[in-house]
Amino acid sequence: MKGKYRFTKKERLIFYQELKEVMKYGKRVNTKNYTLFIKKNDKGFHRLGVIIKKEVGRATLRNRVKRYLREFFRLNKHKIKGSLDILIMVKKGTSPKKLWEVEEELSKVIV
Repeated sequence: MKGKYRFTKKERLIFYQELKEVMKYGKRVNTKNYTLFIKKNDKGFHRLGVIIKKEVGRATLRNRVKRYLREFFRLNKHKIKGSLDILIMVKKGTSPKKLWEVEEELSKVIV
């Protein structure tokens, strides 16, 4: 897949130090199912990190939630102003059945 809808490796927050920095210095926003940490970066593009604990549910549920979050980011990153590091922590009890549920909740905060 080519174009603005790709989710490349450079757009991922994967290192512990990067996640810790976003949590420490980023703006915290709470929603019903997620806690978001948003911090400006100087990279020129957005980066996404997802943290989901085992208390949320079984591995299949955790993987589905991560897929939905990455897909939301992939489809909507071109609508976000500036260049940001976005870290999403999933709260216990979250179980979205469809992608539109995630999109409905996060689009109010990020886009």
